[in-house]
Amino acid sequence: MIVHQGLSEKPIGRAVLAVGSFDGVHLGHQHLLRRLKEEAGRQDCRSVVITFEPHPRCVIEPAKCPKSLTTIEEKLGLLHQEGVDDGVVMKFTPQVSQLSAEEFMASLSKAMEVRGVVCGPDFAFGRGRQGNPDWLREHGFPVAVVDPFLFEGRELHSSEIRRLLGEGEVPAANRLLGRPFVLRGTVEHGAEVGRGLGFPTANLAVQLNKLVPAPGIYAVRVNSNFGRHLGALSAGYRPTFGGDRLTIEVFLLDFEGDLYGAQLEVAFAVRLRDEERYESAEELATAIARDVAETRRLLG
Repeated sequence: MIVHQGLSEKPIGRAVLAVGSFDGVHLGHQHLLRRLKEEAGRQDCRSVVITFEPHPRCVIEPAKCPKSLTTIEEKLGLLHQEGVDDGVVMKFTPQVSQLSAEEFMASLSKAMEVRGVVCGPDFAFGRGRQGNPDWLREHGFPVAVVDPFLFEGRELHSSEIRRLLGEGEVPAANRLLGRPFVLRGTVEHGAEVGRGLGFPTANLAVQLNKLVPAPGIYAVRVNSNFGRHLGALSAGYRPTFGGDRLTIEVFLLDFEGDLYGAQLEVAFAVRLRDEERYESAEELATAIARDVAETRRLLG
């Protein structure tokens, strides 16, 4: 997949496109992308996805800015896996939010020859949401409207996956994503609390605005430069030690080595329990040992 930062980097040529946030690239998005590739193949065109960074709501309604299921890098990687030919990242600004439907389509037409648009029935764009499938047809753009993707009889939206992860319902969220939910980040120096308890953990620094599941203890699978590992992960505030900052710490089972500065990819499998406050470090160490044993039982 060719990635374009903005619309003026290089001409794309004949294109069938889809426009949206595509946060999560979940089963519903995958359903639409299959149709996009079919339409592009039928017309011998490039399949093009126009996506936005940041999420438009973060600009239009900052107080309601949603946490991201996927960083822009993760999103582009998933679009590549889905077989999209071109991914265009548009920086969403207050100026972009004020473009009329006609101005928005004119800007796209400068970078590509738009031979078709694939969208859902509720697709809308441009200032005041004036652009929609009917508007596109009236202005000479062929449109393929894809029926909503239904999962167990309900339309699938990114907001539902955010809700499930926010409640720690990882298996249900993973089903809607079509894959495990992932956090990627760099291992940074921490307070070394886990090391003192006999369970040295990697403190993970993730990108700003990336969604972190509900506080608690999770069984996870981890990829690192050293290979693949099982892990027990804690997302929370270290209540036993009076912490007040969200930390993400993962203990890799059967691993010894220096992870500082390494990049980890953590795939969430299941939530084991709530985060709890213990009366002593010894009680906490006993609880961690149980978490490690349960992780090994569930994932090993």
